[in-house]
Amino acid sequence: METETILSLRQQLKEAENERRKAAQYGLHLLESQNEIQNQLDEIRRELTDKTEFAFLTVTTDTTC
Repeated sequence: METETILSLRQQLKEAENERRKAAQYGLHLLESQNEIQNQLDEIRRELTDKTEFAFLTVTTDTTC
């Protein structure tokens, strides 16, 4: 009986470790995805800022001529 209990507990421990490992991998994947999305957002903001500045300079130059 004791041997069965030990084997059962070992199996439960192994399953819990596997689940924890999967959760950690999923969390890492989420962090990587978040970083990629943040990088894309930063790039879009830079592009928008550049376009806005260019449009402002174009309008300013046109009105001063």
